[in-house]
Amino acid sequence: MDDSVNLHVPGDLDPNHPINQGLQFMTMQIYRGGQGPEYIPPHDHSFRGVIRQAQALVADGKPLTHEYLIKAVAQQMGSAHEDDGLEPALAQLSGIFINGVEPFVEVLVMDAKLTLEVGERVLIEAERRGIFKRPPHSHNYGNVTIGFLIAINQRLAIPLQLCQFHAYGPSVTIKCTVTEIGVEFLLAKKESTIVEMFAPYPDNVQMGDPMVFALSYCSRTNQARTITTQGASPLVTCQLGWVHATDLEPEFEQNREGFDGALFSYSRLLALADVAGLQAPPHGRKTREELDAQGPFPA
Repeated sequence: MDDSVNLHVPGDLDPNHPINQGLQFMTMQIYRGGQGPEYIPPHDHSFRGVIRQAQALVADGKPLTHEYLIKAVAQQMGSAHEDDGLEPALAQLSGIFINGVEPFVEVLVMDAKLTLEVGERVLIEAERRGIFKRPPHSHNYGNVTIGFLIAINQRLAIPLQLCQFHAYGPSVTIKCTVTEIGVEFLLAKKESTIVEMFAPYPDNVQMGDPMVFALSYCSRTNQARTITTQGASPLVTCQLGWVHATDLEPEFEQNREGFDGALFSYSRLLALADVAGLQAPPHGRKTREELDAQGPFPA
């Protein structure tokens, strides 16, 4: 299995360097590629290598690897009763708060996210080999809709990327670009484009008029469509895998001069009336049989 993850990983502490003499505490945060400091270039690292070898924190003058920190917190701090023999390094960490939480919390959160990302690859590979089948889920499991309410206030000389979404577990990226004649949605998996979809501006739209654009994706059927107030596009097959609204992390472009807008996302597939009014319909009142009969995408 490929367990590589693109990360900014700081180097290990040099205990012999003069500036480190007497050092008691330091964070050694890892970041996803593109989200960390520029002086630490991102590289593809082995996830197992990072967990086992990379240092996460220095506490009580002792460098702690991610693996050591995970085990120590679980065994000494994660039980119903804290260990009376709590080692000095963990005792120091439990008394330090950064933004209201102990410094090891952010480390464990990132480690957990990376575990889920690599774990999803294991499930995908197991399904491909026919040795695993995901259990059945609820009717709307893996349904996603993202959209925008925008008003363009001046002519766009060049296309502007409004934002992009990353779902790190399934390695999915969705880019949303505003052009002179409509909105483009680019759907990619593992940095390879799967499909490009386009939603044109409504007829007779005037400068400054509010417009709604949405993209719906059904993980169960691997299908997507765009929606505007004038209707929905034909369904397009796109093998993105299982994507959830809670997986999508938005990244906004700084230059948004020329248009105003608002972003919305749903963990369900919106109907045409929903997009027109941005209101939640009473789909929950329908039975499972009625939902299955109408298909995954509502009218």
